Amino acid sequence: MSDDNAYREPAPNNERGDESSNMGDGFHEFSEPSSAAPEPVVPPESSADPSEPLMENAEPPPELPEPAPKPTISHNIFRANNLMQLVERYMSPADSRKVYDAFLLAAEKHEGQMRADKVTPYITHPLEVARTLALWYLDVDTVCAALLHDVPEDTDCTNEEIVAKFGATVGHLVGGVTKLKRNDALPTKQAVTIASYRKMMQAMTQDFRVVLVKLADRLHNMKTLGNVEPDKRRRVARETSTTYVTLARRMGMNIIRRELQWLSFQGLYPWRSSIMERALETYLQANEEKHEQIFKSITDALEISIPSSSVLVWEKNLFRVYEQCRRKKVGFRQQCDLLEISVQVAEVEECYRALGIIHSLFKPRMGMVRDFIAAPRAYGFQSLQTTVTASNGQVVRFQIQTREMYQVAQLGVAARWNHASGTRTYTQGVFDSWIEQVKEFDSQAQNPDEFYAAMQGDMFQTEIYAYTPEGDVKELPRGATLVDFAYAVHTELGHRCQKAKVDGVERALRSRVPNNMATIEIICGDEPSPDVGWLNFVKTSKALYAIRSWLRQHNALPEWGENGVGQKLLAGIVMEVRDVKGMLRQITKCLDGLDVNIVDLKISGEGRIKQDAFTIQVDDQGHLQEVIRQLKHIPNVLDVSKLTK
Repeated sequence: MSDDNAYREPAPNNERGDESSNMGDGFHEFSEPSSAAPEPVVPPESSADPSEPLMENAEPPPELPEPAPKPTISHNIFRANNLMQLVERYMSPADSRKVYDAFLLAAEKHEGQMRADKVTPYITHPLEVARTLALWYLDVDTVCAALLHDVPEDTDCTNEEIVAKFGATVGHLVGGVTKLKRNDALPTKQAVTIASYRKMMQAMTQDFRVVLVKLADRLHNMKTLGNVEPDKRRRVARETSTTYVTLARRMGMNIIRRELQWLSFQGLYPWRSSIMERALETYLQANEEKHEQIFKSITDALEISIPSSSVLVWEKNLFRVYEQCRRKKVGFRQQCDLLEISVQVAEVEECYRALGIIHSLFKPRMGMVRDFIAAPRAYGFQSLQTTVTASNGQVVRFQIQTREMYQVAQLGVAARWNHASGTRTYTQGVFDSWIEQVKEFDSQAQNPDEFYAAMQGDMFQTEIYAYTPEGDVKELPRGATLVDFAYAVHTELGHRCQKAKVDGVERALRSRVPNNMATIEIICGDEPSPDVGWLNFVKTSKALYAIRSWLRQHNALPEWGENGVGQKLLAGIVMEVRDVKGMLRQITKCLDGLDVNIVDLKISGEGRIKQDAFTIQVDDQGHLQEVIRQLKHIPNVLDVSKLTK
């Protein structure tokens, strides 16, 4: 069997038999038939600042070894009749029959195969994957592919047989998620994993449902990770965190992104995760009365003015709480002290009315109102967000959405496209642009490793936003430069860019895009002229690949540029400064903003005038001149010059 299959066990044994046992209540439309199990709850997304980094790849400090969780055997197994009751709610009789036929083939081919617990029939896994997709109301071909996704990999049935019985679409989806096998060209497990990832992404550019099947597959794998050895459990959890969490996020599927985050964290650090769960439970019990008071006041007020509204308290995303505690060096209690509430209404106009009602009840915090309805985020995310202080001192963050906005925020491109709407049209447009970018990466990559590196670089977790002069918003990673912005608008614009203006002020092309929703104008030349020096400072994979491709076509790409690693220059600068408090901090902050690495520093001189001699790494001579120019603008800097030997 495949490595993915080797660690799977039955679904967790909880009363509802679903994946929502650790999630808070929220608005949902996606539920199982009552005869199979009570309706599952779709967890709302955390309303934390959407530009806040998630840091999926962060490695916590070492700690004492943590024991693997004990395997649990569930007797509440999701069966074929449960799946059929679920799909019959929204599929035609003919489509339902096709799903059942797919189940019969999968059951026949997996006959005798068992899960890792050696007790549960293997067929329970494809059934659970199909169930997840059916809860999202996916179409018949996607559900069939979920049932058959391991058949070619683990049995004697070929993909060609699947195509003959169920059609080319099902065959394409199954083929896209089928992992490659180790051979002379793929001698290591890592090589197989990376090549299989590229194969899946290639299939996704033709049909995005390939990734939906894979994400549902990985979700069930992560839920049943308790039967494997600790080393393997950690490896799978880390791979999920670095690859599939970011992929779910890029697809706009916050419902699965959030759950994969927490399951990965539990797989890596079961002891820490259990401690955090108990700490959160204690905190919520201690503050239940205060939170209930706020919840009741906003519910009563909205019920009078907007009867169709619903108010939900979001459960904390403990993965994000943990990361924020580590990054900001603050205590767990401080991170929990922000109460998060979701308000859902029927119409866009009601969102703004609800915002006014909230501000009439609670004191809003200045600068903490964000309108992502007028200016949607990537993946179609829309909401109004505001942070307020209640009379009892509780800080509350509200997220206000229509129910459709909420649904799209949770399922992204998997949201049901049963009617045209502005939100879903926007989401599809953003996703289509990303598909084109993936195709570009694939066409330019020299090998699977290069493609994988580009995709990982593209899955940035911290974003800033900037506008074109026409008002189009572009999303970029923190630290992106004006050249990155030009390529984000259009490849040809990047090739021809010569100057740039930020809010009307001319800036160097290597300058970082500011995190203030600035308007950026790119000034172009008549002919394309990418500079090899740009490879030293661009941050996005799109810019890096486009520059390298153009230089390679024009035989202008140096050997060091083939792997995208720039050549830094060592340079010395001497500064004369007044000896005032905080001077060194201002200088180092300026250098950091210019992407300068300080190699050495020597301070000399007596009295009120000091001489600071820096050895720094810069991209090129032009970068050095820009550094000197910017340093001269710092107050109490008397002179800056290049150090000559």
